[in-house]
Amino acid sequence: MDSTSRVLLDRVQRSFPIVPDPYRVLSEGMDISEGEVRERIGILKKDKKIRQISAIFNTGALGYRSSLVAMAVPQEALEQAAQIINGYPGVSHNYLRPGAFNMWFTIAAPPGQSLDAVVSELSSKAACVGGGPVAMPALVLPAVKKYKLAVVLDVLEEGDWEHTEEKTEPPPTEPNGNFSPTPANIGIVKCIQEDLPLVPKPFGVWADSLGMEESELLRTVSEWMRQGTIRRFAAVLNHRQVGFSANGMVVWNCPQDRIDRIGAILASYPEVSHCYSRPAYPEWPYNLYAMIHGRSRQECESIAGKLTAATGLDNFRILFSTKEFKKKRLKLFW
Repeated sequence: MDSTSRVLLDRVQRSFPIVPDPYRVLSEGMDISEGEVRERIGILKKDKKIRQISAIFNTGALGYRSSLVAMAVPQEALEQAAQIINGYPGVSHNYLRPGAFNMWFTIAAPPGQSLDAVVSELSSKAACVGGGPVAMPALVLPAVKKYKLAVVLDVLEEGDWEHTEEKTEPPPTEPNGNFSPTPANIGIVKCIQEDLPLVPKPFGVWADSLGMEESELLRTVSEWMRQGTIRRFAAVLNHRQVGFSANGMVVWNCPQDRIDRIGAILASYPEVSHCYSRPAYPEWPYNLYAMIHGRSRQECESIAGKLTAATGLDNFRILFSTKEFKKKRLKLFW
C-alpha cells in the first residue's frame, strides 16, 4: 500500500461517515477524488485487506447472550467436535489453543434461547461424536465488564501525513435498552450488517431495498450508534493481510479489588484490541483478558511482557491460536 491507501484504511477502520455521500466525505483533505476513494477501497477489498464495511452491533442490545467458551476436547476428537460446534450459527470464531481447555469459541444465543443450555447441548453432542460417555468439560466465560472493544490496527507508517494526529478510542458504549425487535427494525439489522455497497449513494441503495427513505435510514443508524445498539460503523480489516500476522490472548489472575483499575491501564495500550473481565473457575483462575496484535509471535510476547510490567501482575498466560476452526462475522437474526 502507498501512503494514501494506508491513511484511507486508517480512516475507514476507525469510523465511517453516516451521510448520503460517504465516499466524497472520505476524499476531503486527501487530495483524491470520490471516485478514487471507491476505487482504492475496492482494491483493498479485492486484496482482502478489508473484509467489509458495515454496522458492528452490540449483540446484547438486540437481546442476544454471548460468551467466550473454553472446552476440554480430547486430541483424537478435535475435528469432529469442531464440526459440531461450528454447525451452530451463533458460533463465529473457534480456535485451537494449548492447554487442557484447548477449544476456544465465541457464541451468541438469540432471544428466547438459553446460552448455558446451548453450550451444554453442544458439549454433549461433541462428546457423543467423540465417543465419550458424558459431556465435554466447558467453561462459560461471558464478559463481566468491557474495558475496550475495538479492533483498530496501526496501519500507518512513519512519514504518513496523519501519523502525528492524536488517535484515541472512545470507551465502549453501553446500550440503553431502547432497541425494539419489530419486523422493520430486524430487517434493518439484517441489511446493515452486510457489506456497504461501493456506489456513490450506498445508504440510498440500502434504503431502497428496505422500502424506506434514505434520510430515515441514516437517522436510524445514527440513533442506534448514539444508543449503543451499534458499537461502530466501520471497516473490519483482515489483520493478517495488513501485516499483523500474530495475535495472542493474554489472561491474568487479578485481585478483584484492582481489576477495574488494571483493566483501564490495559485498555490504554493501542496494541490491545479487546479487554474484558470474565469469571474465574477453580480449574481456570484467570479473570482479566486482553487480545493483542503484533507482526510476529515474538512481538506479541514482548507486548505481553510490557503489559505485565505496567500492571504489576505476574500470574498470567499468553495463549496463541495453533489452528483456526472457524472465523466469520456473526449474522444476526438468522
